[in-house]
Amino acid sequence: MLDHCHPLTRGCDNLGVSETRRRVTLTRDEVARVLHRASEIEAAADGPATGDHYDAEAVEQAAVEVGLSPAAVRQAVAELRVGVLPADVPAGRLDRSRIATSRFVAQQRLVDRRPEAVHAAVDRFLRSQMLELRRRSGDRALYRPRRDLVASLRRGLDFAGAIKLDGIRTVSALATPADERTLVRVEAELASSRANVVAGAAGTGAGVALLMGIGGALAAEPGLVIAAVPAGAAVGAGGLRVAGGRWRQRRDDVDEVLAALLDRL
Repeated sequence: MLDHCHPLTRGCDNLGVSETRRRVTLTRDEVARVLHRASEIEAAADGPATGDHYDAEAVEQAAVEVGLSPAAVRQAVAELRVGVLPADVPAGRLDRSRIATSRFVAQQRLVDRRPEAVHAAVDRFLRSQMLELRRRSGDRALYRPRRDLVASLRRGLDFAGAIKLDGIRTVSALATPADERTLVRVEAELASSRANVVAGAAGTGAGVALLMGIGGALAAEPGLVIAAVPAGAAVGAGGLRVAGGRWRQRRDDVDEVLAALLDRL
């Protein structure tokens, strides 16, 4: 007779676990959510409090266990220390559509140069882009486009495309010590937002519809009046696609310029 053991008996624990346990895999976003929830559960559990502070090296080791590089963790900790890490990260994936439509473009990373050398290199590059230093406070610097005659002539005669940061409202640079390296963040603000570009394209379509409608009414052509709205909508839709595409391309170009600048540091 076969010896059947009850699944709740201790003698069958190993058998039950080996038969029923399956490997569970988590994405990086899910790991972050699980760790955040675990810290909440730990904080709410009965018993002596263990505190809500964790050693940075221990966090780094835990991140390595889930496949994150130590360099990535060190940069994240450095960003947290200088206040450029978002305070609230929503569960799940980041809203990349919101990032892609923001007028702010930023690049940041850890480099081996000292903060003073980083600021000097960034300053030289931005001055070559017809930007001037407007404010320097500690480890942060703010630049704005030059408005003088020489800068205007340089932009107008830039047939080789050397000035790549045109159409920028401000550029801010941060270079601060992070252990033995330097955390660098460069952020550019585009002069025009996507909303303004889209509104302009929509206004063009509305203007076409209005002009056709008025022209049809004055010429006593009902066909023109009837076709005014669809024609305006078609022009507006086409303008939206073109204007939106150009704005996104401009944003991508600025992002590449900032990334190339940090590559040279």
